[in-house]
Amino acid sequence: MLQRLSLQNKIVIMFAIVIVLTMSVIVFFDTYSLRHAVEETYVRQLKGITIAINGRYEEKHSIDDVQQIFDYIRHKDPNVIKLTLHAKRGSSYVILASTDRKAIGQQSPSEYLPYLGLNQTLVSRMFNDGDEIAKVRLMAPLKEDGNTIGAIELLLDASQENVLIWNRIRQTILVGATTTLLLLGLLWLIIKKLLVLPLMALREAAVTVERGGSYQALKLNSSQEINEVATAFNKMVYNLEDRYQKSVTDSLTGVYNSAFFRQQLDKFMKQSRSYGNSLALLFCDVDNFKMLNDSKGHTYGDQILKEIASVITSNVRPMDVVCRYGGEEFVIIMPDADQNTAVQTAERIRQMAAIHCGHSLVNPITLSIGVALFPKDANEESLVHVADQAMYTAKSLGKNRVVTAAEIALYKNQVYMKRTKDSKWLFTAIVSLARAIEVKDPYTHSHSEIVSRYCSAIASTLGLPDEEVKQISIAALLHDIGKIGIPDSILHKDGVLSPEEYEIMKTHPVLGYNILASVEEFRGILPYILYHHERPDAKGYPHGLSHSQIPLGAKIIAVADAYHSIVSTRPYRKTPLIHEQAVEELQVGRDTQFDATVVDVFLSIIDEIRQ
Repeated sequence: MLQRLSLQNKIVIMFAIVIVLTMSVIVFFDTYSLRHAVEETYVRQLKGITIAINGRYEEKHSIDDVQQIFDYIRHKDPNVIKLTLHAKRGSSYVILASTDRKAIGQQSPSEYLPYLGLNQTLVSRMFNDGDEIAKVRLMAPLKEDGNTIGAIELLLDASQENVLIWNRIRQTILVGATTTLLLLGLLWLIIKKLLVLPLMALREAAVTVERGGSYQALKLNSSQEINEVATAFNKMVYNLEDRYQKSVTDSLTGVYNSAFFRQQLDKFMKQSRSYGNSLALLFCDVDNFKMLNDSKGHTYGDQILKEIASVITSNVRPMDVVCRYGGEEFVIIMPDADQNTAVQTAERIRQMAAIHCGHSLVNPITLSIGVALFPKDANEESLVHVADQAMYTAKSLGKNRVVTAAEIALYKNQVYMKRTKDSKWLFTAIVSLARAIEVKDPYTHSHSEIVSRYCSAIASTLGLPDEEVKQISIAALLHDIGKIGIPDSILHKDGVLSPEEYEIMKTHPVLGYNILASVEEFRGILPYILYHHERPDAKGYPHGLSHSQIPLGAKIIAVADAYHSIVSTRPYRKTPLIHEQAVEELQVGRDTQFDATVVDVFLSIIDEIRQ
């Protein structure tokens, strides 16, 4: 029961109990004091009578005089109901005088006997004797020559005194109850102002924080302790908000991160289902970003991402949620947005990014954006995927454009035709570059093509995916493209190169990398070309990598290139070595110059390749 009461009511009830108990004690004490005062009055009255009777009785030993005094007192004092003189005669007590004539001469009641011989005045408590009259009985010792020979009994009508006492009790209760109510009312107001209202404000603030609402700092005009609690609560909320913001914010760009995106997307999709509204999702990707990073460095790339984030946040509605999805990808949740609104926003972002981001006319910063609507284009599980596919469709169509989910099917044929065209262009470019190497260095005639075939066979035997086999084969075809930048005097020199000439020759992997780095289609093969002269024992070039640091494609090219170079005519070696000598060279360099696994695989299939 008490657990259901509010704190304010609990405190008031507690104080009410204390006050009621205190007032009860006061009433009891006041009643007791009043009763005691009345009894003292009765005793003094009886003592006066006793002194007079004792004096008269000791003087004359006349019962008649005592009787006269009794009658006089009874006549003068209407509150006196009866006066009786009990005297000892032999072993018993007899009533010698009384205002009740019938009682004279009778034995004293047996219940009086224990009190008649006592040398003190006794007062019995008030009682009703069947006639609704409150009475009090007093008994004082009767003395003769200093000895107690009996007792004088005084029976008084205490009705007036009883009424006085009850009136006093009622007044005390009334005053106490009034005082209690006033105190409780005042206490209620004090508690409400100093404790309950501040605590209620604190509770409301806590509920606001729990529900994720906007929090305003508490300012409580209360006691020092409550104010300190409010200050501590404000600091705690700000610390929590700061930690929460850091946990959901991308540290580089300042927009929300992917974890917050998932949380908000689920929330807005549920709201969209509940209210029947449309939800738009924009999937943005920075075009050619990896090439930008590779050519200008990650610091420049980070700056571009910050600028892109700023452009996006400046061109969306206040209710829209901008998040960094990962890498160079951004997503925008647009609640209650139709396709027209979403496409207009996407186009504005794309245009502003092209205008404000980046400062290079050769490599401008552009965005490809995919737009998908919920629930029109996709359900809860596939919305992100559909928006992502729309974005990739935009990239496939040439980048720097906006594509909606509804347009994906329409653009599929265009994408296919573009990819076919791009593949033809890429194949032509690769062949042309390979021919350029042969023109530069006639000794490499068909070398790149043969090395490419060897590499394709090794990669397939290793069980690599088809796409990776293709990438390694293309890299092998172009692995010596950097020799275009090597002077002919060094490239065609008969005999051993000087240390200076060898250092220049060692630059051809870096030259090849730089030649191909500006072509996005070649970015997957660049590590193979750059590192195909690295060695497991870290004695290779250009960076001295070892073992696992060297990409597998580069290890494969190294073995195939070495074998074919050994069995081919070179400016520095007019007579090529035979197959068995080449195999021996590979075995000698196994796990030092060449990767052991690649050597083993190559030697296991070389006879079949040669045939």
